[in-house]
Amino acid sequence: MDRRKFIKSSLIGATGIAVAPEMIAQDVSAGVIVPGAVSSDGKAGAVSTDVEKHLSVSGYVKEPSHKVPVVADPDVVVVGGGAAGVAAAVCAARGGASVLLIEKTNYLGGLWTGGLVLPVLATYGKGRNEPWDKAVRGICSEVCDTLLDKGWAVNPLNPRVDPEATKYLLDKMIYEAGVKVLYNSTAAGVTMSGNRIESVLVDCNTGRIAIKCRMVVDASGDGLVFNWTGDPYEARRYHMTIVGRAGGCPATNDEIPIHEMREMHSGTREAMDGLDVFKVSEKQQKGRFDLFERVQKMKTKPGYENAYLMEIAPTTGLRVTRVLDSLHNVTLEDSMEWTEYPDVIGMSGVCDPFMYKGRKITRQERPVWQIPYRSLIPRETQNLLVAGRCFGYDQGITWDAREISTCMVTGQAAGVAAAMAVNSRCAAKDVNIAGLQKALREAGVRLDF
Repeated sequence: MDRRKFIKSSLIGATGIAVAPEMIAQDVSAGVIVPGAVSSDGKAGAVSTDVEKHLSVSGYVKEPSHKVPVVADPDVVVVGGGAAGVAAAVCAARGGASVLLIEKTNYLGGLWTGGLVLPVLATYGKGRNEPWDKAVRGICSEVCDTLLDKGWAVNPLNPRVDPEATKYLLDKMIYEAGVKVLYNSTAAGVTMSGNRIESVLVDCNTGRIAIKCRMVVDASGDGLVFNWTGDPYEARRYHMTIVGRAGGCPATNDEIPIHEMREMHSGTREAMDGLDVFKVSEKQQKGRFDLFERVQKMKTKPGYENAYLMEIAPTTGLRVTRVLDSLHNVTLEDSMEWTEYPDVIGMSGVCDPFMYKGRKITRQERPVWQIPYRSLIPRETQNLLVAGRCFGYDQGITWDAREISTCMVTGQAAGVAAAMAVNSRCAAKDVNIAGLQKALREAGVRLDF
C-alpha cells in the first residue's frame, strides 16, 4: 500500500463539536505518523489485528474447542444492520440471492437511528457542469424520498430523519425483499477454507451457532470480518460524539421532524482509539452524565420548565476504527481531481469544509467524487466485500466517506456484486464490471460526472 496516500491524520470533526478547519485533513509525507494515529506494524501497511495493540494484556487463556451447529446456509451473509448493511442485504436479495442479515441490536439503522446521527449528508457537491450537483442516488434516494414524502424527514437537500420512522421503513424494506434477520445476535468470528470464508460464527441467547454461506458483506462498521480473516487494514483514531434529545422545549427553527425537541451533543475533542473498549465505555458513561445534568440545568431557564430528557442514543461509539487496505484506497487527491475509475460503482458528495494543499476548501468548491469497486475488495479473502465506513479510503476524506449516504452507496454496490458473484460462482474480484454497472444504473445509481 502507498503510505503517502493512506494518510494518517486523525483530527476529524464530528457533528456538534467545533473543530478548526485546519484539523480536518493534513498533507502527510511518506512514512510520517501524525500524532494521535495508531502506529503501523509495517506488515502490508496494516496495523496488527492483535488485541495487544489496543489493550493492556496480562495473560492468556485457551478457549476449549467445541462443535458449533450450522443452523442456516444462505447465499449471502451481511454482518451489520446499519445503513450500509441494510442497503447490501436488500440489494443482494433483489438480485436473486438468499440473504441473512446479522444485527447485534434489536433494530436497524446503526448510528443513523440508534446513534441519533440523523442528517443524511454528503449527497451533493460541485459538479462539472452544475455548481451544486446531486451525487448520491439509488437506494439512498429511495429511502430518503420515502421518508420525505411521508413527513418522516425534513430538508430535501440534507434530509434529517425521524429515527423511529426510519427504523420502521428499513425493517419494511428488509421484510419485503425477503431478507432473513437475526436480531440481538453478534457475529463472533469466521471459519475459513483457504482464502475463502466458509461460515460466520454468531453468538445469541441460543448459544454459539454457525451460518454457512457463499459470500459475506462486512458492514459491521468496525471491520470485524476482515479483522478475523487477516486481511490488511489500518486502525485509526477518531473522537466520540454522544447524542441525546430533550423534549418539552420551546418551538425552534431547527429543521427537525419532531416538534418541541432539541438535540444535544456530548463527547470528546481528542482522537481516541475506538478499539480500546475500556476507554470508550468510560467516555460513554461520562457523556450520559453530562447530557442528563445539562437537561436538569435547562429546566431552570424561563420557558424550559417542562423540558425533559427524551433519550440518550442507545448506540454510541467512534465513527471510524478499522479501515480496509483494499485493492485501491480512494485518496483525497482522487476525490479532488475528478478521477474517473473504470470500475466506478457510485459517487459521493461533500459534508463540510476541509484543508487541502494548505488551503481551506469550501463546500461549494468540493467536487463530487467516484468510488471504485476495488475499494470494497480485500486483498486476500476471495468471497468478502466491505461496505460502509470501513471500505478503502485515506484519512483525508474520512468526513465524507463515513457519512450515511456514502455508506448506502457502498452497501448497494456490495449487495448487487455479492448476488452476482453467487450467481456466477466467482470470487468478488472477478465479478463482471460491465454487468455490475448496468445493474446499478438500472437501480438509479449515478456513476458518471
